Amino acid sequence: MLKHLPAFGKSPVAKFIGSPPGYVGHEEGGQLTKKLRQCPNAVVLFDEVDKAHPDVLTIMLQLFDEGRLTDGKGKTIDCKDAIFIMTSNVASEEIAQHALQLRQEALEMSKKRLAENLGTDVHMSDKITISKQFKEKVIRPILKAHFRRDEFLGRINEIVYFLPFCHSELIQLVNKELNFWAKKAQARHNITLLWDREVMDVLADGYNLHYGARSIKHEVERRVVNQLAAAYEQDLLPRGCTLRIAVEAADKRLLKAPAAAPAPAAAPTLRLEIVEQGSKGRKLDIQAPLNPENVACFL
Repeated sequence: MLKHLPAFGKSPVAKFIGSPPGYVGHEEGGQLTKKLRQCPNAVVLFDEVDKAHPDVLTIMLQLFDEGRLTDGKGKTIDCKDAIFIMTSNVASEEIAQHALQLRQEALEMSKKRLAENLGTDVHMSDKITISKQFKEKVIRPILKAHFRRDEFLGRINEIVYFLPFCHSELIQLVNKELNFWAKKAQARHNITLLWDREVMDVLADGYNLHYGARSIKHEVERRVVNQLAAAYEQDLLPRGCTLRIAVEAADKRLLKAPAAAPAPAAAPTLRLEIVEQGSKGRKLDIQAPLNPENVACFL
């Protein structure tokens, strides 16, 4: 059972445990205490706890230390069996940059091993681990400076660090998003959607460190779905056709450029082509502009 509770806002403590006697909303009870009374063994999520009011953190100290909470009516709620999860973006920039550095070092080490062991099987892994030293020397001071309470951090059993996606994970995200739209195209318009591995690599390059998986979703919508919607609006898609998403032939050389080469001024262009029997594909002549509002037409 998962409960999502905002950890900030107007009258934050009253929202959590309920208003005291004589105040408006006393009979309603608190958002947190009411739910915990109904389900003492709930899983409770405090989203973006770094934005919580200091008085809320004080309430959480009692909650995490004693495993119980007193509401605005003076009743005690036992919640020792509940699990509390908190999310925070504090130190996310430092974690992301450190992870990127570790991945770059791991990549260089893998290349070195490949060069030294030509002809043998050398496994290249995307897996990295943040060291205990980095957590203690860099992350811990940032958390202490933000929350200003050692006792609050001391009551947290474990901190899980979410690192930026590696390339293989980004490919999985792109593939998942493309499959989502392929199913919609099949269900709504009987259109079969295909794509090459090169397309997934191009879309994965649209990953933005600060926006996470959302940036992949937006990249697929911007570069693929908008084209699908425009082609549909311009009556270029025969019902029951097979469409392939491909990289423009002139831009394929950009994908083969060595890692040390300077970044190209523009990303490779993606195109839609109709796959016909006995033909590689007929490129669709989609007229600009590709209006994002067209997506509603395709849906």
